Amino acid sequence: MARRPATRLQLGGHRFLIRRTQHALVRGDARMIDDPLRTQAISLTIGAVLAVVAFAVCAATAMLRPGGDLDATPIVMARDTGALYVRIADTMHPVLNLASARLLAATPANPRPVNAHALAAANRGPLVGIPGAPMQIDPPLNIDESGWTLCDVADPPQTVLIVGRMTSDTGRLPGGQALLVAPRGEGPAATYLVFDGWRAAVDLRDISVVRALHLEGVAPLMVSRSLLDSVPEAPAIQAPQIADAGAPGTPALGGLGVGTVVRVERAAGHEFYVVLSDGVQRVDTVVADLIRFTVAQPGGQPPVIAADVIATVPFVETLPVRRFPDRVAAGTGDTVCAGWDPRHQSSETNTTVAVSSSLPVPGSGGVTLAQSDAEGPNIDRVVIPAGRGALVRSTAVVGTGGTAGSLFYLNDRGVLFGVHDERAAEHLGLPGPAVAAPWSMLAVLPRGPELSRDAASVVRDGLNVARAIP
Repeated sequence: MARRPATRLQLGGHRFLIRRTQHALVRGDARMIDDPLRTQAISLTIGAVLAVVAFAVCAATAMLRPGGDLDATPIVMARDTGALYVRIADTMHPVLNLASARLLAATPANPRPVNAHALAAANRGPLVGIPGAPMQIDPPLNIDESGWTLCDVADPPQTVLIVGRMTSDTGRLPGGQALLVAPRGEGPAATYLVFDGWRAAVDLRDISVVRALHLEGVAPLMVSRSLLDSVPEAPAIQAPQIADAGAPGTPALGGLGVGTVVRVERAAGHEFYVVLSDGVQRVDTVVADLIRFTVAQPGGQPPVIAADVIATVPFVETLPVRRFPDRVAAGTGDTVCAGWDPRHQSSETNTTVAVSSSLPVPGSGGVTLAQSDAEGPNIDRVVIPAGRGALVRSTAVVGTGGTAGSLFYLNDRGVLFGVHDERAAEHLGLPGPAVAAPWSMLAVLPRGPELSRDAASVVRDGLNVARAIP
């Protein structure tokens, strides 16, 4: 008997039974209210078809345009060699570095990778760019991330510049406390007291100064000249010159002579005053001792004057003794640091001095510079967050002129580059505003070339043969 062929309905029913069996095995439900397995199969099929189509389109594009069209791309990079090219008019010029390419293209664009076939079809010109300019431009620190700290380390001897916000005040000198320091290699005559963010010269041969500050037997801590220059200088510590010393003073003080130190008892303690020809001036203990060591006094202890009597005498500020320390600390730390905060510029100092046993950063952090000379005058290491730079304007360590100085870019290798103007900074990909930085710390950094469009426009047949683009 001949076998009857299956009908379309029978085939459809058979497939339905198979799907229902699969549904029951996978989902544990033979009712088959919905059919998610069928939806998954359809999605997989559509995805596979689209992938095949996309692959075919990419293959056809690669065969027809193997390197991609340069179009009007300003900066390109050869995919095989990594060489950079910049477009000037309709000509592609090899360029020394990314900074030069951005200056010439007047845009902070990143290079577009292309194949050698595309470059071979373009007009090519001579080499351009600034030798030594940065190969990459790192995003700059903002003002809340910025800070400048210069440290001298005793063991191993090195000078380290730390760029970035410091989160710890460990070892900061308290107010009124001074540290006796001397610059390495400059002889014993160059001695300073560092206190309250200032430095003041002190002559250890002046016995009155030594005794007033109790400096007998205190050895100065040796630091670099770079660190000293990072701290603003105050007038030298010495006994004030008192005009008409020894002449009769105001009659209200019972005929005490000019230059006499007197004591006034108050509820919270006592104060010292010095008699001057036009009144009296309040002085601290150190200044009172300095005057007593240099001007003849009427007796062993300062005369005591009643508070109601001293109130009848004019108060003056004739003697320049406002910035004198109260006491001197022994220099026992291995590391001395001077910090400068760009957020707090004023006519007074915003420099802080700290003494600690180690650097406030990991010992292996940062970049050791080629100019490193240990105990020599050069800075040895720069610590800056990896992959970050700094766009700064130079300023004095004291003052509010942070918007008028020269513009610089510091990369994460510790090299300082001059930036021609704000427009050049924008083309480099360095959005403003620039953060203020003390020139005394910038000056110790190794210098790179100035970054400007004119300097980048020089064409070269070799690095020793160059002329400007006409």
